[in-house]
Amino acid sequence: MPPGRRHDRDRRPPAAAHLGRRRRRAVRGGGVKSADRVLDVGCGTGATTRIAARPASRGYAVGVDIWEPLLRTAQKLTAAEKVANAWYQVADARVHLFPRCGYDVIVSRGGVLSFADPAAAFRNLARALMPGGRLVLVCPRSRSGSDRVRAVLDGWENVEVEKYDRVRLVTADRSRRAPEVD
Repeated sequence: MPPGRRHDRDRRPPAAAHLGRRRRRAVRGGGVKSADRVLDVGCGTGATTRIAARPASRGYAVGVDIWEPLLRTAQKLTAAEKVANAWYQVADARVHLFPRCGYDVIVSRGGVLSFADPAAAFRNLARALMPGGRLVLVCPRSRSGSDRVRAVLDGWENVEVEKYDRVRLVTADRSRRAPEVD
C-alpha cells in the first residue's frame, strides 16, 4: 500500500461507531422499558431492532422493512447474537395493517421521511402506537429541516427536534385520546 493511504478497514470503525451511537440514541430517546413492545421501521439488517430488544427484556422488538434480503440477514444476526425477543417481517409502513395500539415505542433510524407519502405513513404508525406512546426518529439533517418534520407529524404531541452533527433526533408522543375508529 502506498505511504499515506489508509486501508479501507482503518476507515470503517469511526463510521460504524457513528451509526452505533445513532442507534443507541434512538433507543434511549424512546425510553424503552423492560415490558415495552417496540416497532423498528425500516430496520434493514436489524441492528436497531436488536438494540431495542435488549432493554425490552419482558417485551419484544419487531423490525419491519420492505426488502426481504435485509430481513434474512437480520434474522441470522439476531440468532447469532442470541436475542430471543426480536423478530422481523416484510412490511410497508404506509399501508401495513399493524395491530391497533400494538406498540409502546416506534423507532426508526434512516429515511422514514423519504416515504412517497410520509404523512400517510405516520398516520398509519400512529394507529399502531398506544395512546401516550413514543415515536423516535433519527434522520439526516436536510434543508427542509424542522418545519417539514413538524408538518409530517401534525397531530402528534410534544414534537421535539434536536440537531446533532449530521443528524436530527426527532421525538413525539401519540395523543392520549382514544384511537380513531376506521
